[in-house]
Amino acid sequence: MIQRIQTLWLLAALGAVGAAFALPLLKAPEGDAARTIEVLADGALTLTDNPGLLGLSVIGGVTALIATFLYKNRPLQARLALAGAGIGVLWAGLVILAVNMAHHEMPQPANTTIGGGVALPIVYGLFCWLAARAIRRDEALVRSMERLR
Repeated sequence: MIQRIQTLWLLAALGAVGAAFALPLLKAPEGDAARTIEVLADGALTLTDNPGLLGLSVIGGVTALIATFLYKNRPLQARLALAGAGIGVLWAGLVILAVNMAHHEMPQPANTTIGGGVALPIVYGLFCWLAARAIRRDEALVRSMERLR
């Protein structure tokens, strides 16, 4: 059902994906030497600057959204939630890679700061894993109740 805890975890994961579109991964202040590279020309490295990051975030969001409405098919919902956790790990790895590549392209006297968007793939993966755990517990409870009949 929609009011179960796994639905709240999946909606929180969906919120993390939405927040990832709003928060930058890397920020460069106005007039900094880091703004000379292409990805930081506008002052921030975002998900839309890298097609791989954009694709994984969209796939992650769609996975969490679909899993939210599969409450009648708990085994499939659990598999999708675990897949979402895996997507979160891949997404976090790609974020680290993109930030690292941007740091290597920068001239040395650059003054950049890591944005809040760097942590969101990990938060997304954690929420998906917590949803999968809640789904497994719910399924175990239902199976134990069926045994009592």
